[in-house]
Amino acid sequence: MANLVESYLASNGPCLTSEVSDFLIKVHRVAPAAARKRVSRITYIPNPSVRKLAGITFPRKARFIYLEKDFGSPRYWVALEHSLLTTKSVLGLALAALRERGGLMPAEHFKIACGSPLKQARHLSPDTVFERLRSANLVEMISVGGLGDCVVRVQAENYYEDMSFNVRVRLITESLLLTAVTNWIKRLGLASYDRVITRDGPKLPQVGTFVWDLTAPSYLAPLLKYSKDGEGKNGFLACDVLLGSRIDEGGIMPFIHKCQTLRRLRNIGPCLQIFVADRYTRNAFLLAKRSGIIPATPTTLFGQEVAEGLVELTGVLRKAAASVIVPEDFDSLFKKLGKIEGAATQLRGTLFEFLAADIARKSMAPSAVRMNRKFKTDKGNAEADVVVVRDEDSVLMIECKGYSPYGEIPDALFKRWLQHNVPICYKAAREHSDWKNLTIRFEFWATGRLSAESLALYEQAKATINSNRYTIDLKRGPDVLEQCKLTKDTSIIEAFEKHFLKAEPAPADKEEDLF
Repeated sequence: MANLVESYLASNGPCLTSEVSDFLIKVHRVAPAAARKRVSRITYIPNPSVRKLAGITFPRKARFIYLEKDFGSPRYWVALEHSLLTTKSVLGLALAALRERGGLMPAEHFKIACGSPLKQARHLSPDTVFERLRSANLVEMISVGGLGDCVVRVQAENYYEDMSFNVRVRLITESLLLTAVTNWIKRLGLASYDRVITRDGPKLPQVGTFVWDLTAPSYLAPLLKYSKDGEGKNGFLACDVLLGSRIDEGGIMPFIHKCQTLRRLRNIGPCLQIFVADRYTRNAFLLAKRSGIIPATPTTLFGQEVAEGLVELTGVLRKAAASVIVPEDFDSLFKKLGKIEGAATQLRGTLFEFLAADIARKSMAPSAVRMNRKFKTDKGNAEADVVVVRDEDSVLMIECKGYSPYGEIPDALFKRWLQHNVPICYKAAREHSDWKNLTIRFEFWATGRLSAESLALYEQAKATINSNRYTIDLKRGPDVLEQCKLTKDTSIIEAFEKHFLKAEPAPADKEEDLF
């Protein structure tokens, strides 16, 4: 009988024991009680080939079984997700959300995507969902370069390090999309103008017991909830986004579950719920519509040009990371995405970080260049935009502020770099086994103006910092241009001059007015 079970698993892949029992009953004419007993015996008697998933139970005492060679394979994850979803397990929703994002997402984003409330009676919280999946050896928490703590599906060691860049690019593009959605909401008056919150802020947006990628209170008449005395209570708008994949039924189900559970809360006003993705399967699209959700795309919201710009941004960032800078690509992005209010500032800042990393690679003879390196110490957390390592002598950490030459960098940003980021990054560097004996340097690269207050703060810090510990330096537009010239790469020089240094024909106070 064991051979029959192994044969079935080899042909059909991992599944629930109830499915194998049905196979024995229908195909091999085994009595139902005998079939269940024989399959059950497989899960209790040690077997070198057949394994059972520990830590997760299914209805009617069914267990998930698989061949040892299938563990972690694509069909293992597909079968497990299917088994969990068909039995209406929230663990399946979390796995589906993780699968749609390539098996890796920042830990904070897991709380948004998994479909579970932060705290609600008779519901598992995201933390509990994660712990149950981790106890079953299905997911784990790892630190990924450029992303920080991430929830990942269990795979081979270092499997996700190669994926981290693609995830970072997706998150950057989604951040720009959220800016576009925010602008769209404000212009249509769908919600309170100054109360739209996105996941990029200091706190995750929340409506009811759930967190989202974007939320805002709304006072539109259909979303008002009236009390017995006739007083109207505001409703909400909530939105999640996911780019880069085609959303199927499993992928949309966590969002649907979140929306439907929210609607059952008595004290929460009506909520307009939107999901934005590049594309959907027909079944996923129809499922969302039947569930009272708006399944939108960048094209339907903003038109073809903006949608193409978001796709182009992904390609441009990938090329920039591979040291391929094409000035015409930058021109196209600003033309297509600059129409989004506030996007010019965001886009210029992102492109400048990638440009700075390439300048460092080609002008400083480094042994390694890393972007968006996150550091944790007992004093707090901080991030360095670009880290340049020269194994024989030094570590340079660059803070990048790619602004219009007419824009002014807020004093708060400069002060935070000087008084928060620098001390924490220095402490982390001294605790790093490979860096503790190297010279530590910090530089602030700015293409916009600095106020007199920021400059005075810089001069005071530079005069008082013990140079035997670390040094700080400020590089403004002309200084960065000189660094560009050391690369002897005309594409880098041209891109920097045109978008970060060269005078625009019509100077303006606001970044978005330049385009």
